[in-house]
Amino acid sequence: MTEERPARYYATLCAGLERIAGEEIGELLPGARVEVRPEAERGRVFFTYPGLVSDTFRLRSVENVFAYIGEFEGVAPEPEGLEQIRRGIAALDLQPALRLSQQLRPAPVAPSFRCSTKRAGTHDYTSLEVMAAAGAGVWDQTQWRVDLTGHDYDIHADLTEDWCLVGLRLTTESLRRRTRVVHTSASLNPTVAYAMCRLSEPVAGEFCVDPMCGGGTVLIERAVCGPALLAGGDLFAHPVAMTARNLEAAAAPATLFRWDARALPLATESVDKIISNPPWGRRAGSHTANRHIYPGLVRELARVLRVGGVAVVLSLEKALLTGLVERNARLRIVHVLSVAVGGLHPSIYVVKKTAPWRRPVRATPS
Repeated sequence: MTEERPARYYATLCAGLERIAGEEIGELLPGARVEVRPEAERGRVFFTYPGLVSDTFRLRSVENVFAYIGEFEGVAPEPEGLEQIRRGIAALDLQPALRLSQQLRPAPVAPSFRCSTKRAGTHDYTSLEVMAAAGAGVWDQTQWRVDLTGHDYDIHADLTEDWCLVGLRLTTESLRRRTRVVHTSASLNPTVAYAMCRLSEPVAGEFCVDPMCGGGTVLIERAVCGPALLAGGDLFAHPVAMTARNLEAAAAPATLFRWDARALPLATESVDKIISNPPWGRRAGSHTANRHIYPGLVRELARVLRVGGVAVVLSLEKALLTGLVERNARLRIVHVLSVAVGGLHPSIYVVKKTAPWRRPVRATPS
């Protein structure tokens, strides 16, 4: 009798968060094993898991979960590559992935499907042509009906140079959409917020602050990481009100303020962790405005954090933020993680407070 192998999955996520996702999978899914894959596969994490499919939807560092169908290499960049994609997919075994899908939804009597694709690299054909070739491969072995909007199965065929990865999407919508009921114009991706909270090394009962709370995403994700005293605020009333609505919907308790992050109404050295997503100067704010905002923000980090406390800051203003921290004798950057968010490449900075705050002494005239 052959022992049944654990189901194979892969999850998509913001590129740069692969290690964090792998750690979360190992912690949250008993018996799961994360596969080590080449660096070229950024934005995905591959794993096996013997438990229920629905367990994988509890992951907070990933966006979508797929049942692994298969992969093949050697796809030509010339037009004949399309026929190779068709034949390659037609030869793959869909049944293990379909069995996983049936844990979530009963198998339809007359299935319909669509194919979705992502293409990276140089090819003499378009993404739409890849999609058509992939769909033809699925049809060759199933004769399922094509339905682009009301489909039963969404099969992804992602082509990177000459490598084609094929999976069956299990999540009906992105997992990052589960945490908010209202959004700001530059709402933070919750999977990135969760990663920031993990990088802060959360400790139960600590005092954690988001001085620029936006829509409350960081506060919600920090609440998921364990009990803490949470506080957040913003300069304007509208984001504070939206944060309140999102916190209520997520059942995440936090105290909210309307404040200026450059002059926080918090006692000196009273905060254990600060986790924040200040404006990047793109999509929200401007670089000129940030040159006035960031110095005060960094000064307040140095003041309100306890010695040994940590700030985790996501920003596209890399030179500005790095320069300000390096010039502050009480702060030190201990880790930098580059991520891909919405076509941009900000970095997550982990900053530690290393020396006590001393109020600057002003010289008195003689």
